[in-house]
Amino acid sequence: MNSHEKLIQRTMDLQREITREGLTRRDLLKMGMLSLSSGLLLPIPGLSLRAARADAICPEPGKDLFSPPTRPWTVELPRLVEKQVVPGNDPSSCDVGYGGALPGPGVPVGTMTGGDSKFRCCEEFPELHNATPYAELDHQAWGKGGRLGNFAPQKFYEMRAKQFNHVWHPDLPAGNSGQPAWGFDSVVPGPMFRTRYGEPHFVRIHNDLPAQNLGFGINQISTHMHNLHSPSESDGNPLFVNYSGHYYDYHYPNVYAGVNQYGGIGNPNEALGTLWYHDHKLDFTSQNVYAGLAGMNCIYDAHGIYADPNMGDYGDETKGWRLPCGDNYEFDVGLVFHDRQFDPNGVDFFPLTCLDGAIGDKMTVNGKIQPFMPVKRRKYRFRMLNMGPSRSYDWFLSNGASFVVIANDGNLLPAPVVVKNFKQTVAERFDVIMDFSLYPAGTQIVLVNRAEQKSGRGPTGNLISPGFQVLKFVVTSDAFGVDESRIPAKLRPLPDIKQPISRSRSWEFKRNGGEWTVNGLPYNRNVISAEIPEGSAERWTIINGGGSWQHPVHIHYEEHRMLTYNRRTLPPIEGGRKDVIRLDANATAEIYMRFRDFKGIYPMHCHNVVHEDHAMMVMWKIV
Repeated sequence: MNSHEKLIQRTMDLQREITREGLTRRDLLKMGMLSLSSGLLLPIPGLSLRAARADAICPEPGKDLFSPPTRPWTVELPRLVEKQVVPGNDPSSCDVGYGGALPGPGVPVGTMTGGDSKFRCCEEFPELHNATPYAELDHQAWGKGGRLGNFAPQKFYEMRAKQFNHVWHPDLPAGNSGQPAWGFDSVVPGPMFRTRYGEPHFVRIHNDLPAQNLGFGINQISTHMHNLHSPSESDGNPLFVNYSGHYYDYHYPNVYAGVNQYGGIGNPNEALGTLWYHDHKLDFTSQNVYAGLAGMNCIYDAHGIYADPNMGDYGDETKGWRLPCGDNYEFDVGLVFHDRQFDPNGVDFFPLTCLDGAIGDKMTVNGKIQPFMPVKRRKYRFRMLNMGPSRSYDWFLSNGASFVVIANDGNLLPAPVVVKNFKQTVAERFDVIMDFSLYPAGTQIVLVNRAEQKSGRGPTGNLISPGFQVLKFVVTSDAFGVDESRIPAKLRPLPDIKQPISRSRSWEFKRNGGEWTVNGLPYNRNVISAEIPEGSAERWTIINGGGSWQHPVHIHYEEHRMLTYNRRTLPPIEGGRKDVIRLDANATAEIYMRFRDFKGIYPMHCHNVVHEDHAMMVMWKIV
C-alpha cells in the first residue's frame, strides 16, 4: 500500500469510528472537525477525504479512490430468492416476539422493550396517534368494515432484518468468507415477493439487527413498499420506526387506486407491476439501504379483472398479454443495480461526509460485481431497478441492439417502446423485453452504462465510450419447449385525468445555506406541509431550484401523470404513470395527482437518499 492509499485507509477508518461513537454534528463542531459554512469535515489529512484532492467536494471513485481489483464475468448472476408464505400459510406460525401477539386486526400490543413497534412508536411520539385514522397506527383495511376496511390478508409472510456475511466478489480480500452486511432473511438484495391484486397479504418484519453498526447505518428501520397503494401505517413512513428487538406488522390490501370512486378493488388501469421495498428510517435511509436492506416485489393483475381475455398481466405466458414468465418465473427476472465503494483493504465504505451523494467504482447486480447470466434462445422480461443510493445510468447494449421497454416505474405503458438506450435515475424501474432467439448459442451481449457521473450531484450529461460493463448475457441453447410469450402491440390503457383540479401547489427542491430544502425549509417532523381531501385532484409543479444537482423526486402512495417537463410534452417512454420524477438541473415538471382511498401522512422527498437524509423531504396528509 503506497502513502496515498495509507492516507485514504486511515481517513476511512477514522470516519467509521466517528459513526460508531455516535458523534453528532454539534459534537464535531465543538471538536473543530466540521466546517460551519459547508457542513463538511474540514479537509485535514487523515480526517477528511477532501484532503486527497483539494478541487473536489468529495473525492471521485476511480480517480481518487480505488476499490481492490475484481475480475469481470467470473460470478454467475444470482436469481433473487423467491419469498414463501409462512408454514401452511397459517398466521399462527408467526413469531410473536417479545410480548407481542399473533397477526390480527386488533390494536398493536407490546412494551418499550419488545412486541409490535407501532406501540412503542406511539408511546415515544404521541403525535403519531393522529397520523392515521386509527390509534396506534392500527390497520385501516382489516376488520374495520365499510368499502375500505374488509381486505383481510389471504397470504402471510414473515421476514427478519439481520446481520450476516455477504460475498460481493470472491476476488475481494475477504474472499468467499464475505464481509458483514445487513439484509432481509440474510440475503442482499432481499427476497422477491410475488403478489397479486385481489389477494391481500401480511408481512411481519422482525428487527434482529445488532447495536453495533457496519461503520454506517442504524439498527432502527422502517420498510417502505415503493410505491404500492398502501394505507399510511403500512407505507413505510420514515417516522414509523421498527426498533431492534421488535417487529412491525404490514398489511397490504392489494387494491388498485380508486376503490372509493371506482368500486370493487379499484380501477385496473391504475395497476402497478414492478415494486421494491427498502429501508426508510428518518436520517438513515441512504446508509441502511447501502447496508443491504432492500428487495423487490412483483404484483400481478387479479384474475379476470379485464373482460378482454387478451389483457391482464397474470404472470402466465398463456394468458392476458402473455408477457415472458415461464415456470417458476424463470424468464421474469429481477435485476437490482447498486454501485459500491470499498477501501484499500476491500472493506465496504460509505462516504458519510459527501452530502452531494454517494457513488462507487464497483457496480453490482443482485449483489454481485459484474456477474454473467446464461440465457436461453427465447424472450425474457427483465425488471430493472436502480437501488441507488445516488448513481444514474444510461443503458446501452454492446451489440447495438434495441431494448423493448414495456413499463416505467412499474407501470405498463400503453404500448411497447423500442429504444437504443434509456436513462434510469435512482428508484426508477424499467421493464424491458429482450429476445435472445435472434442470436446463435455462444453469443455474448453486455449491458453497458455510458452515463458519465463524477459525484453524487448527478450525471454530467456526457456519454463515455465504451462505457462501464455491468452485466454479461451469454446465449446458451434453445429454450426447453415452446416460447409462448409475446410482445403485444397494446398494453395497459392510461386512466383518464378528467377530474377537475381543486388546487395547484409548487414544490421547489433546492440547496439553501448548505442544506437540502423543499420550499426553502429543511424537513421538520412536526410539520405537515399540505392537508389534502380524499378524492381530490391537484396540479403540482416540481421545481429544481438551481445548481448542477439532479433530484429524483419520489411521491409516495399515488402515481402521477407528467403533464409537461420544461414546458414540453414527454417522449412515450416517460409519458405514462410514474412515481419518480428525474428532475434534472434547473428543470420544472408539471404533474397531475389524485389522492384516493386511505388516509394519513405520506412523504415526498429526493430519492438521492443522501439528500433525503439531510432533510430534503416534506410530509403531506390525506384527510
